[in-house]
Amino acid sequence: MKRMFFSADAHGSNYVWRKWVNVPKFHKADILLLCGDLTGKALIPLIEQDNGTWTSHYFGRKWTFRSEAEMKDYERRIGDSGAYSFRTNPEEVKAMQQDKKLVDEKIFEAIGNRIREWMEFLIEKVDTKKVQCMAMPGNDDDHLVDEIIKSYEDKGIIWPLDQVVEIAGFETISYEYVNPSPWDTPREKKEKDLKKDLEKLFSKVDHPEKTILNTHAPPYNTRLDFAPKLKNLKPVIVAGTVEMEHVGSKAVREVIEEYQPMIGLHGHIHESYAKDKIGKTPVVNPGSEYMEGILRGFIIEFSDKGVENYYKVEG
Repeated sequence: MKRMFFSADAHGSNYVWRKWVNVPKFHKADILLLCGDLTGKALIPLIEQDNGTWTSHYFGRKWTFRSEAEMKDYERRIGDSGAYSFRTNPEEVKAMQQDKKLVDEKIFEAIGNRIREWMEFLIEKVDTKKVQCMAMPGNDDDHLVDEIIKSYEDKGIIWPLDQVVEIAGFETISYEYVNPSPWDTPREKKEKDLKKDLEKLFSKVDHPEKTILNTHAPPYNTRLDFAPKLKNLKPVIVAGTVEMEHVGSKAVREVIEEYQPMIGLHGHIHESYAKDKIGKTPVVNPGSEYMEGILRGFIIEFSDKGVENYYKVEG
């Protein structure tokens, strides 16, 4: 019996990553998958002042620091929440406000550094010869992430895109793009293009019904794809309640209906920590509460015949 721990949407949280790396000890997992949206979204400056103090704005307030210990504790909290911090001065901040390219350079540098730190921490703490470890980008992740993960393949980290890989003894296909969203993220495609890509992936496997399908986008019209309905990028509230709607991929649902893979692993929609079935295929979404430092996932147990059990865990 092989035991997989599947999670998604860490969004740069150091705290969540550390918990994920400790899963083999805590849950006795043979396989670790963290798939989709590895990187954070916010860049937080700590600005040096003329009087020797430092100031910053995050967590809904202004902060003033007078010691190195205070600064380091704040930087740790920022990293644990999934954001990126950097020390700077008023002149650099003014330049970055006037030139978006400088902001992009700074956040891409921070993203690259954190992914490398994560990979190094993973190979230090986990014996990748005994535990299969797979990390996959998602729609929010810049393409620089791929090359960094690939550079660790010789150390046992699996980069699963554009190929068939063996996980728990079964063919596994993975796909990071999602259907169009209001946020215009780096990896989005129209449904017809998603369908073409997914059909191409399925053409590479010998036994679709024994395949693990890993797509960041959840299938449409399931328990996995409920998200707040938006108007002008703000949630629609009716009678004091946020109105929800299905936002998953119709293409993902169609290929699951057609090929009936052994299991579907999905993410992307943080609010939908759920499992469901499409025909014979169980589908799961661990959701995400990375800002709170909560690691959510599914334990999935495999025998030689296929999936024997799957259930939610969090901590």
